[in-house]
Amino acid sequence: MKKFNQMESNLLVDSLKYYVANLESEIKRMEENNKRSIFAPGFYTMISNELIDKVKEMTKKQKV
Repeated sequence: MKKFNQMESNLLVDSLKYYVANLESEIKRMEENNKRSIFAPGFYTMISNELIDKVKEMTKKQKV
């Protein structure tokens, strides 16, 4: 299995955080307009935290 280097890992994590922030914002906006989402607030954050942990596990440790 390929390991990510630190730069790839950071890009994936930053992109995921940006995307999740937009999704969570959209859910909040829907609730403010009395609409329902099939996903509860915090769902995407919870899933993204699990993905971030997996990305970090798959990241090569730099030699010091």
